[in-house]
Amino acid sequence: MTRPRTRPSPSPAETPAEPRPIAGRARTIALFAVLVGLLLDLLDIVIVNVALPTIQEDIGASSSNMQWMVGGYTLAFATMLVTGGRLGDIYGRKRIFIIGMTGFAAASLVAGIAVAPEQMIVARFVQGGMGALMVPQVLSILQVMYPPNDRGRAFSALSVVFAVGTVGGPVVGALLTASNVGGLTWRTIFLVNLPIAVGCLVITAKLVPESRGKSAQRLDVQGAVLVGLGMLLLVFPLIQGPEQGWPVWTLASLAASVLAFAALVAVQRRRTVSPLIPMSLFSHRSFRGGLAVSLFFMSGVMPFFLVNTLYLQFGQGFSVIKAGLIGVLWGFAVPLFTAISARRITPKLGRLGLQLGLVMLIAAMVILITVIHRFDTATPWALAPGLILGGAGMGMTFAPLLTYTLNDVPLDSAGAASGVFNTVQQMGAAIGIALSSMVFFLVLGAQSPAVGDDLSATVKEEMTARGLPVATVDTAAGNARACFTGRIEVANPIADLDTCRAVPAQSGAADPGVADMHDKLQFLANRTAYQQTTERALLYQILVFTLAIAASFLLPRRVQQQG
Repeated sequence: MTRPRTRPSPSPAETPAEPRPIAGRARTIALFAVLVGLLLDLLDIVIVNVALPTIQEDIGASSSNMQWMVGGYTLAFATMLVTGGRLGDIYGRKRIFIIGMTGFAAASLVAGIAVAPEQMIVARFVQGGMGALMVPQVLSILQVMYPPNDRGRAFSALSVVFAVGTVGGPVVGALLTASNVGGLTWRTIFLVNLPIAVGCLVITAKLVPESRGKSAQRLDVQGAVLVGLGMLLLVFPLIQGPEQGWPVWTLASLAASVLAFAALVAVQRRRTVSPLIPMSLFSHRSFRGGLAVSLFFMSGVMPFFLVNTLYLQFGQGFSVIKAGLIGVLWGFAVPLFTAISARRITPKLGRLGLQLGLVMLIAAMVILITVIHRFDTATPWALAPGLILGGAGMGMTFAPLLTYTLNDVPLDSAGAASGVFNTVQQMGAAIGIALSSMVFFLVLGAQSPAVGDDLSATVKEEMTARGLPVATVDTAAGNARACFTGRIEVANPIADLDTCRAVPAQSGAADPGVADMHDKLQFLANRTAYQQTTERALLYQILVFTLAIAASFLLPRRVQQQG
């Protein structure tokens, strides 16, 4: 008896035909669902920062624990992005997005009910890993749902989400924590993800078309290990280095990351079947140039929000909510000028429109430096021109940058390309934040002695005028200077240090007004130090945005729309 012939089961890459078409209102709703998923990820990268003091007090977290609550997410996210994108090519972008969203929601639940620091850290690692499964699929799904000549609108919406997630995270975190819904305080920043994720999952399952790469047959494990190792060796020291003063091991790790990425390139060039990163992607000038611009662009934009926060909260003494609301001025301009760029400027000017956005960012930094130098007390009205122009420049840059980078990428490799693009963005952000932080605190440390001397002299004058004994005056002036420098060293302008308590304690009985005078002078000295530091630190942004303009000449003059 002849045995019936059985056909081997098709590989994941061979299964689907073309994704079913989607248009009109259904496509808009589907776009909304995947972008909200992206927004959750962007918010959770920064939203936890403002709640850290409350979390520390509630679950007994150490400073090291808190560092890993933030860094663990970033580390897992960065190391898995490329692999997450390729998994979408192989097993289906919609499927991997749903898996990522489900895991992200589950990790958010664990974080929201955590009673120990270790539980929170594990949950944050899982959140980052699941986010790395979700985020690359967003760009791939957009490329599938929208033809090239219609992607400008989708990328404009993506730019809006990026701006809201980046600028709005601290504000949302502060509002949720302060509102104390149901007595949950900080836990709401995680638990709020659950109903939103459920809604996104329902819409995605119903409306988003499935798609995958035809040539992506199986996961390139060797490539996945190398890219994960390279990102680990790069990002981990960038997280730990600033805190630990850049010990030798951090520099060795950064050097080793170069070797890991070099090995990755060598392996990918030799691999002909289903590579993790198809080297053919780099044959497209728009893709190569777009990655270069993205690296510098993100190296400037992301650290700016950190520097702005340090200036407003530490230098000006603003609350988290007030500082965040001032930052909304930047976020407000992004969607407006993203739409203008996508519909009016980029189609007419091409690459020049993107370069114009980068020039606007440089001009915004110049305006902010001028304003910070001229006005000791920051007001929203004084900062508004620079912040609005910066947001406009970001909107003018981000949407065409997406269009240029991904326009020539075949749908077959959309997941891999999206993973590479997002990874380069994360690399730019991590490198930029590390370098900008280093520059900021080096400048702050260099500025502090002179400001401390002026503070000491002023305290002497004030206390001498009050008729206090010379010995008391000299001791108090020395303690005032030590209080100021101590607070600068711990990066906490209101730290309750022994030297800070000593000044009013030494002379309070003789003159009760000394305590108020000392607090006021400490605030003014701190404001001066952060003011002078921010003026110089923003020169870093001007440098990297200038490098982004130089890199933009790698792009073709105009994007060639396909189809």
